[in-house]
Amino acid sequence: MPLVSYLSATTLSKQTSATLDSLDSGELDTMIIMKNNTPKAVLLSMEAYETMVEELEDLRLEAIAQSRVRSFDPNRALTHEAMMEKFAK
Repeated sequence: MPLVSYLSATTLSKQTSATLDSLDSGELDTMIIMKNNTPKAVLLSMEAYETMVEELEDLRLEAIAQSRVRSFDPNRALTHEAMMEKFAK
């Protein structure tokens, strides 16, 4: 389970190295930075960031695929043989 922590901007400025080490070691996945008791920014471990980016890309590709399936017109589709004839070199 990802660990999320909150940290004031003032504390972050004083403990930047320790905070980054906590993210890097996996002790924390996400750090929410607060300023005046309001969330202002998020720090992520590289692993959490890369996972998020990959999941977003997967969702984007799935949305494209679903859109193409919904708009598929078999009357306009080319057969494999027609594709090979048209594009094979």
